[in-house]
Amino acid sequence: MSRTHDLAWCAGFFDGEGFVTIQNRKSKVKGKVYEGYYLRIGINHVAPEPLLEMQRVLGGTIRQQTAHTVIGNRKQRHTWQMGCQAAKEALIQMMPYFRNKQKVAELGIELQNTMGNHGQRVTPELQLLRSMLKEEISNLNNKD
Repeated sequence: MSRTHDLAWCAGFFDGEGFVTIQNRKSKVKGKVYEGYYLRIGINHVAPEPLLEMQRVLGGTIRQQTAHTVIGNRKQRHTWQMGCQAAKEALIQMMPYFRNKQKVAELGIELQNTMGNHGQRVTPELQLLRSMLKEEISNLNNKD
C-alpha cells in the first residue's frame, strides 16, 4: 500500500475508535511543583493488530491492560498512544482524511502550537488559552 492509503486507513480507524485529549501534567522538581497541559491521542482496542498497524505507520507506543484491572466480563484491551509533538504530527498527517475528528484534532494541534521550549515561563493569558482548549476538547468528546 502507498503512504496515502496507509494514512487514509489510519485516519478512518482513528476517526471511529480514537481519542484526542488534553491532560493535566504535574511534576515536582527540586521541591517546586510545575503544572501544565499536554496533548495525547490514542486508541483503546481489544485486538492488537490494528494498533500495530497504527504504530507501523505513525509510531507511538502500545500497552496491554494489566489482567487484574479488567472489570467483569470485559476483555483485556490494548492502547496505542502518542503525546505532545509526535501526536500533533500524526494528527496533521491524518487530518485530510478525517470525517468526525476534524475539529478536535484542530484544537489539539492548536494546543501543541502554543508549546515552547521546556522550562519556559507561561503567561497567565497562555495558560488561560490552554485551559479553554482543554475545556472545548472535553465538551466535544462528551458529544461523541
